[in-house]
Amino acid sequence: MSLWNRIIFFTTVFTILFVLQYLSFKTFRNFLKKKFPGNANLKYFYFYPFILFNLPYLYIIFNLISGTKAPYWVVNYGYIPFYIFQGAVMFIGLYLLIGKIIKAPFTIPYYILNKFEYFKSKFTKVSDSVPAKKINSSRRTFIKTSAAFVSGYAFIGATTGVLSKNDYIIENVDLSIAGLPEELKGTTVSFISDIHSGPYMNENLMREYSEILNDLNSDLILISGDLTNSQKEEAFPLVNAFKDLKAKYGVYSSLGNHDYFSDAEFISKVINNESPIKILRNQSELININGKDLCILGIEDTRQSGSNPDNVLIKYLDDTIDNTKKTFAEKNLEFAEIPKIALFHKPYFFEELENRGIDLYLSGHTHGGQVVLAKFGDMNLSFAGAVSKYISGLYKLPASQMYVSRGIGCVALPLRLNCPPEITKIRLV
Repeated sequence: MSLWNRIIFFTTVFTILFVLQYLSFKTFRNFLKKKFPGNANLKYFYFYPFILFNLPYLYIIFNLISGTKAPYWVVNYGYIPFYIFQGAVMFIGLYLLIGKIIKAPFTIPYYILNKFEYFKSKFTKVSDSVPAKKINSSRRTFIKTSAAFVSGYAFIGATTGVLSKNDYIIENVDLSIAGLPEELKGTTVSFISDIHSGPYMNENLMREYSEILNDLNSDLILISGDLTNSQKEEAFPLVNAFKDLKAKYGVYSSLGNHDYFSDAEFISKVINNESPIKILRNQSELININGKDLCILGIEDTRQSGSNPDNVLIKYLDDTIDNTKKTFAEKNLEFAEIPKIALFHKPYFFEELENRGIDLYLSGHTHGGQVVLAKFGDMNLSFAGAVSKYISGLYKLPASQMYVSRGIGCVALPLRLNCPPEITKIRLV
């Protein structure tokens, strides 16, 4: 990611956080002033806490620039309360912002009309009536109660989300591939995504994941990108942690958009040379299991994170398929007859990918929403859910299927809510 793009990205992120914090701050301040009018000590309860809980931003930014690793005690006694506060305030700010957006069609005309004396007198007369006073009193009680409930939920949820962000779940999934040879049935694949080696995923934690993957004893280990978070140096703790990773038929990975934030060439070289992980960059690998072939394809990504149509990614896939077909032809193999699994980091383009002869796409990128406010059937109330219908789990179309992992890492905040990290053990049937 270029310096200019970094500036735009972080300016946008901090602007959004500032707006949400300001809404929370202003609402809390006004509540205290109405509750305790004339109290000169109120700022100790609303102003200084906000300042105190935002000071870690300066330390975090300094660490990111200097590359210094924060001491253990700072992470536990400084970062954790900071992230809990930020997560809760972000949730409360969103609640307040949504409320203001819903009320805007009523409050804006009222504000404009109230500037005219005629309408102002009419509004005053109505608001002073007994029925209006009862309605306003009930409305204020409801708002206070709901605000208290939302605030409590936000802080409890943020605390739980930060403290349990690494409480992974192993999902066991049987996936059927049409025409799968009997010799390949029962083949097991351990699948992870979105490691994000970096500030929230240290070497010790990655080593734990490496041991878990080894304990699953799958035939293959596949990773669908975002190995690093934002710096090329993050490849070194990753290879140290996963240096003992092993699977009978190999460990393969593609790259994700975060791997392009710094230097994808450098990251790929380090991982390929210093770990058992083989990065497939618009490449395929033909694996022979019990005398039958299984093809793994790894598709490149771009540093963009959005869900807009991306012809570059589609071209990467088509080029990979064309090259694979040529390799198969040289070996007198039929492309259509060999089961194929593609590592494709972003899941957004599933419909466009369907009719390309790939039996199974393994994707990530969404983190399953990471912070999921609620789930209603297939509806996922999260930022990821607002962008795409492909968020986590298995999706099927007539000619292909895709599994989207919730990933094991975090971005933005080290917080997961209603969305635990996922290690997937797939059995082909």
